[in-house]
Order: sequence, then C-alpha cells, then structure tokens
Amino acid sequence: MDQSVQKLMDWLTAQGGETLVIDKQEMKDLDTVHFNLATVDYRDAEDVIDEYLDSALILRGTGNTLNRDGKLVPLPQLNYEIAVSGLQLDTVHDGQVELRTDRAKYSISKS
Repeated sequence: MDQSVQKLMDWLTAQGGETLVIDKQEMKDLDTVHFNLATVDYRDAEDVIDEYLDSALILRGTGNTLNRDGKLVPLPQLNYEIAVSGLQLDTVHDGQVELRTDRAKYSISKS
C-alpha cells in the first residue's frame, strides 16, 4: 500500500465513530455527503476479479447526501468509496484532510 494511502487510512481510522462531511468535486459536479464512519477497509485492485474496480478505501457506516432540493437523502449503500489511484494528500490536520486522486478532489472534515 502506498504511503499516502496508508496515511489517509490512518487518519480516517482515527475518525471512527465521528460524522464526517465529505465534499467531492469531480469535473464541475460537487457532491456533499454526511457520513457516520464506523470502520475503514482497503481494497487492492490486484485482489479483485472485476477489472473496472480500482484500489480504494472503503468507508463503512451510514450516510446522507444533499439532493437537488437541498434535502438530505440516505446513501443507497452502507459504504462510501474513495478510489486512491493517483492519491495526493494536500492537507492533513486533526479535523480535516484535503486530497486529490485521478478522479476527483476531496475535502473531508468532522462535522
């Protein structure tokens, strides 16, 4: 596992039991998720059969996202994935982390 991925996983693991606000910007689309984090797992792309699955951190817990009407709606699954291909950590503080991957830019903070 890459050192940046391990550092992010360690930070997220330390936030277990907290509610995190995850802002994900992908192209011109910005999604905000409020996620009650229970645990964090790592999926290595080399360990899966499906070629379309990248290495990722799997956040387990429950969450909600804002819909177009500005209302919180539950996430369809009990996890949230952050693909870690090309991961670059920009900022890591006690209460916030900012990062970029090949797919998106994230800001994750305690609520």
